[in-house]
Amino acid sequence: MTDPQQPRLTPLDEWESEAATILDGGDYDAELGLRMARDAIRVSNGELSDAAFHEKYHEVVVAEFGEDRRPTEPEGFDE
Repeated sequence: MTDPQQPRLTPLDEWESEAATILDGGDYDAELGLRMARDAIRVSNGELSDAAFHEKYHEVVVAEFGEDRRPTEPEGFDE
């Protein structure tokens, strides 16, 4: 699934603590944001498909925000 010609994204060591600090000030689930960010990096690296990412988070996004209006819905995704 990974393309050896594409560079891998590697987060900086401190990115997660910085992100947690930023997300902690919000009204939404900071841990959900961190999990989604980790998996978004996996998608960028080709380790997780867009469809798998969407499927993995669809229900929790709806539970957290009341709807899932992410522009990444895979073609043919059926709620």
